[in-house]
Amino acid sequence: MRRKDVKTMIAYYFGIPAMRALLDSERAELEDQYNSLRGLSYDGVPHSSMPGKPTEELAARLDERNVRNRLEEIAVKDRVLLMDRENIQGCIDALGGRCKKLIFERHRDRCSWAKLAVRYGKPDSTVRWWYDSAVERLGEALEEVPMYDEILARASRARV
Repeated sequence: MRRKDVKTMIAYYFGIPAMRALLDSERAELEDQYNSLRGLSYDGVPHSSMPGKPTEELAARLDERNVRNRLEEIAVKDRVLLMDRENIQGCIDALGGRCKKLIFERHRDRCSWAKLAVRYGKPDSTVRWWYDSAVERLGEALEEVPMYDEILARASRARV
């Protein structure tokens, strides 16, 4: 796997919590709309304590907006993000030691090369070499993940 692709996957991995938070906020907003009647029965049909058009109008608006289908789409996207995160996490965990630590410090903590060099007590060229080795090893591990090309495609499309 190319170094650029591995870095895309790393950025995707660290962006997954933010993407899930966006999905959660959209889900909450849609559920508020869906449950605004204060009375949905188990059959999913809106019921109100007051008869009349407000219930019918709200049901028609929700149907027009396709809220139920969008909620299902959000649930699927959330499951996919969790599976992708687990797959990438497994590969990062397999690196172990300094390689894993460098990837986390560089991407999650956004440490500069100079800061990492000071932290490790080595020249920044050495730290960069270690990082490049870690990225290469991670790329090899990611290639072993089932359907890694699909994960890479999602990572490339993600707005991280």
